[in-house]
Amino acid sequence: MTAVGLSTLADARYDGELLAAGIGELVSGWSLSTDRRRGAVLATRALVDELDGLAGGTLQQRFAAFEDEVWPRWRAGGHGAPPYRWSAGVRAVVIARAVRPGWQGVMPAISPLHWIKPLPESDPLHVEHARLSAAIDGLHWARHDAHHRAQTLGLRILLASGYARLDEITEDDLRGVAVEHLPRGIDALDGALCALGIFDRTPKRGPTRLMRTSRVSAGELADRDDIPERFRAVTALYLDNYAQRVSDHHTTMRNRAAHLARFWRFIDQEFPEVTGAHEVLPVHGRAYVPHAIAAGRDERRGSNEDTQTAHGWLSTVRVFFTDLCSWATEPGSPLAGHAPPAIPLTYHDLRGVGFEKVRRRVKARMTATVLDLEREIPNIRAHAFTAWQEAADAYAAASGDRRMERAERDAFWDWALLELLVQSGLRVEEAGELTTLDVLKRHLPDGRAYYLLHVKPSKFDRARVIPIGDGLGRVIADIIAHVRRFYGTPSVPACDNWDVHEHRPLPRAPYLLQGAQHPSVIKAEQIRTRLRRLSEAAGARCADGSPLVLHPHDCRRIFASEHLNHDTPPHVIQALLGHAAVDTVMTYAKLYPATLVEAYRKAVHGTYESLHGAAALRNPTAEEWAEFAAGCNLRDMGTHLCSLPTGDHCSRGLICLGCTHAQPKRSAAPIFRRMLISHRRSLADGEQAGEPAGQLAARRLEIQRIDSALQRAEQLPADVAAMIEGAAA
Repeated sequence: MTAVGLSTLADARYDGELLAAGIGELVSGWSLSTDRRRGAVLATRALVDELDGLAGGTLQQRFAAFEDEVWPRWRAGGHGAPPYRWSAGVRAVVIARAVRPGWQGVMPAISPLHWIKPLPESDPLHVEHARLSAAIDGLHWARHDAHHRAQTLGLRILLASGYARLDEITEDDLRGVAVEHLPRGIDALDGALCALGIFDRTPKRGPTRLMRTSRVSAGELADRDDIPERFRAVTALYLDNYAQRVSDHHTTMRNRAAHLARFWRFIDQEFPEVTGAHEVLPVHGRAYVPHAIAAGRDERRGSNEDTQTAHGWLSTVRVFFTDLCSWATEPGSPLAGHAPPAIPLTYHDLRGVGFEKVRRRVKARMTATVLDLEREIPNIRAHAFTAWQEAADAYAAASGDRRMERAERDAFWDWALLELLVQSGLRVEEAGELTTLDVLKRHLPDGRAYYLLHVKPSKFDRARVIPIGDGLGRVIADIIAHVRRFYGTPSVPACDNWDVHEHRPLPRAPYLLQGAQHPSVIKAEQIRTRLRRLSEAAGARCADGSPLVLHPHDCRRIFASEHLNHDTPPHVIQALLGHAAVDTVMTYAKLYPATLVEAYRKAVHGTYESLHGAAALRNPTAEEWAEFAAGCNLRDMGTHLCSLPTGDHCSRGLICLGCTHAQPKRSAAPIFRRMLISHRRSLADGEQAGEPAGQLAARRLEIQRIDSALQRAEQLPADVAAMIEGAAA
């Protein structure tokens, strides 16, 4: 009997003798020794004897009972297990496809790669295993141990589902496996199935297979959030109208449903006589205010006592009744019978209950956070850059070591994600949706080219563009180069993406952030994890000594604050960040104390000059103008000349050493040597004192810049050195 013939016995009426005879006939063709073949037949006979005494009309039903009742005892070595290769019978009926083993029964003990060895080369399991193995070997991004696990998992799915070919595996099969225990190797198996063309998509990663593939309707939200029955209809109607009139963002709809459900449960518990929304009175709304505040304190996240969770709940209820009373007055409105006679909760009811004090404390804490970030962000950035360079050097010296390659790629993405967010001010979800098509090239009237970064609509459904400077341009170029190197392609390939907030797929496109150890888009949660890990590794600290955890939105605050402190007008910062109002900019951006002092010095300097009368404002002479014009091309910085044109923005803030525009002078070599000695002494003291890793990385980076400047100064030919000194004079 063939394996195909035995597979028909699973759901047929149970016949033990037919099963034993079929297994014996099939085993005779396997590549086993005589003793092992005889042992398999005897073990199968013992299994059939057990199955004869179990309940069930079909072989599959009796085998399921065997897995629940007998198999645990056999594995534990209890009475009843056959003394001769007790698992051989189970192995025979499983790989013969006579039964389908369960994931919680026989499956954990199955070793398919070992079990299928005796099968003929023409057996479908052998054929599909060879096909799967070749596909997995082609996945350069998969870990070495994932190859074995992916092959094992693929064969287990075939056996448990009764499939003859890999092409029969469905998305539900992988989703079911992920729901059970998310086994290791599932990502490599997913990638192999995509490479074989079984799945027409890019590989998924981890728990993303469990994400809902459709949006939740307003009625489902009302039913899911445990809303009392008498309030569900008005909630569903309101959410439908809100989606059509205001916003259909899934996150907004879900939050509003949850907030309203909390209010309706309060009404149901405290005022059971209220039969519908039309009977809610101001006395009910005002009674909810202290209840929400107390509940908000109980549900605060972490140790933060100044969360405005309760204010969000109350604001949703206030807006709900305001909209309800307004929309119900329209002719033919389905909400007409649900509107109360007066708005139960108004803006004035939320004043004087403590929210103003909370806002002031939140604002003060935000200011302290931004000042902490101002101090620590340079150290974190230096640590990320140094770690990437060290990993790149180690990979180059290791001549293709896979582990070193993964370490270099991991360190690069830590640096690239941090720099991208800091230099662009993007929201984390906006960064995840960037594609190579969003890098726009434009030309000025004089023919010079410049680049813009197109940011898709996100929070307020507004698209915007961000100018790409030298720093941001380098980051984007490095990201594109690394993505192409990961895939081994001349361009960034298109891949799938999923909007976690809106619960819908995004267009297939060449997304910029992909290929970080897996051929998929980098998710927002991965970015958060990387930034948190990076700040911990850099030893970042707040002013009170507690660890500073860097979040993606902190990079946005740093972007706003740095632009504000470099005299960028607030309305320009508003356009760059995509804020709805300029007031929001001032919430994000904080004026650094150093900038405050510098601005004060400028004002004092201007006042001093005004004391000299009109002479301070006279027109320059021809000689003075010629001297000024000569300085427009080369700026004398003391120890070096800067070739950046006067008036152009310097992204380094005139921290010139290590910059490509800086040309050191030969006469400044003694100064550089003294600087090197001083900085190396400070580095040694810092290492001995146990300074944070980020601060040490910043010191090492400064030493590299000074050393590079010294070498360039000493290597200057005599004639070139004289020309440089002459230009400076």
